[in-house]
Amino acid sequence: MKILIDTQVFVWLVGQDPRLGQDALEMLSNTSNRVFISYFSFFEMKIKESIGKMTIDISVVDDLPTMGIELVDADINALRSYSVFNPDNKDPFDNMLINIALSERCSFMTSDSKILATQHNDLKLINALK
Repeated sequence: MKILIDTQVFVWLVGQDPRLGQDALEMLSNTSNRVFISYFSFFEMKIKESIGKMTIDISVVDDLPTMGIELVDADINALRSYSVFNPDNKDPFDNMLINIALSERCSFMTSDSKILATQHNDLKLINALK
């Protein structure tokens, strides 16, 4: 299975936060799964750092291979198909990550209730709290 992780999932994973559910942890540690994170997640973290909402040591990007996580960026297909799939969630980072998950044919692991409420035939969502 290919899994794109949401920004919050990465933060919880790195910080060993107990809110990350046992099923989610098992999926992320299963070496038969490919785990991805988007460049957009790192942009989101840096923006939040710049406004004082979090701190991030961006050198963690260098540790991704050791963590078994691959870095993915939006390609032209994700940009062409960009859409807001849930009218109650117009967050550009959320919607870009959904589009990347669709474009890359990944399941999308998140704890965000607005993303989890998104309905789309090709979107496979994994609740990171479970």
